[in-house]
Amino acid sequence: MQKAKRYVGFISLFTALNIILSACGSGGSTAPSNGSDNESSESSPATRIVKTVNGDLEIPAEPKRVVAQGYMATLLALGVKPVGAPFWDIESPHVQGLVDGIEDIGTIDSSSIEKILSLQPDLIVTLSNDKQIYEQLSKIAPTVVYTYDTFKDARDEIREFGKLLGKEEEAEAWVADFNETVKAAKAQIEGIIGKDETVTVMGGFDKGLYIYASGVWRGVQAVYSHLELTPPPRVQEMIEAGKDLEKVSFELVPEFAGDYIFLDSPQEGLLDREGSVWNTLDAVKQNRVFDLDGDYFWPYDPIAIKAQVQKVADMLQEWKKLK
Repeated sequence: MQKAKRYVGFISLFTALNIILSACGSGGSTAPSNGSDNESSESSPATRIVKTVNGDLEIPAEPKRVVAQGYMATLLALGVKPVGAPFWDIESPHVQGLVDGIEDIGTIDSSSIEKILSLQPDLIVTLSNDKQIYEQLSKIAPTVVYTYDTFKDARDEIREFGKLLGKEEEAEAWVADFNETVKAAKAQIEGIIGKDETVTVMGGFDKGLYIYASGVWRGVQAVYSHLELTPPPRVQEMIEAGKDLEKVSFELVPEFAGDYIFLDSPQEGLLDREGSVWNTLDAVKQNRVFDLDGDYFWPYDPIAIKAQVQKVADMLQEWKKLK
């Protein structure tokens, strides 16, 4: 096991030496300790060890200045406001009103190391496990890596960060509220989509379509994992194989298309909606295609996923009213 990285300086060493010398000076006395000694022995440790993909790591027990190179919204959900985060995260529509004072550090792949250093973080969390980036960040503060594919469920993500930040109670409260949202959303769409009907989440781009399956973004987690809508057999095969997405030609789209389609097509004009293949799909002919707003459905943090669950339910309910 990799030896835990330590960020304990001269002051900690000096304190430890004082304790040892004090004990020696007592001559092994068994006299009761005074109140201040009891308070000192019962106080919480300043640091603790956590397991990471890069080995055991010593982090502050209660971090105060966190830089979130990814996972900003997850921290916000637990009541922790990072001091710095990527521009894309700060601009997410799901966190507006919560991000005042958070500094822009650039993008995940090209964050400003100088900016991060100036923020004086005591903990850094990041999506990137690039060796060079990790080495740069870990020289600034203890750096915990959770790569993109670490979490498949918003609740697992919240609970893990609850452990990391010492916010377990807040995490469980958030999960309970999330479960209530999912329960209400399921009740909202009950009877709209038949038990034998299927749903496909796909992205429409230039010369083909992307079928989304086991990933966590672009509405997939909300649709399949939480609302538990049924994918077509070919998409189910992708999910079971752990495939996030697959690009298919228009000719193959009918094999993957469900009775309902949630379409991620952020670049206008690239998807040929007038094409003969597209217009043969039952979902198209029955007006069961729902366009997904990329700004709203691309984020995949817990706050976003919760909002997407409700949004999908609202879209289906509105469609039912207009039918």
